[in-house]
Amino acid sequence: MEAAKKLQLYFLGLQREDQPTKAEMLRKEIATMEEELKTKAEMMKNQERLIQGWRKDLSDQLDQHATELERV
Repeated sequence: MEAAKKLQLYFLGLQREDQPTKAEMLRKEIATMEEELKTKAEMMKNQERLIQGWRKDLSDQLDQHATELERV
């Protein structure tokens, strides 16, 4: 019976060693969030470039229509 208790305590100790500490878990979570933030910032830059391109296209079209109206 005593040997079984010692074995159980030994294995419980091993389990605790395998589990990451709270600080390690927070570091991992922070790293994940930072990576996600970088990805989203990159996506926002791409979207902003698209929007600026659309604005330029619309401005060009507006100028073209204004020119055509002046001719008429």
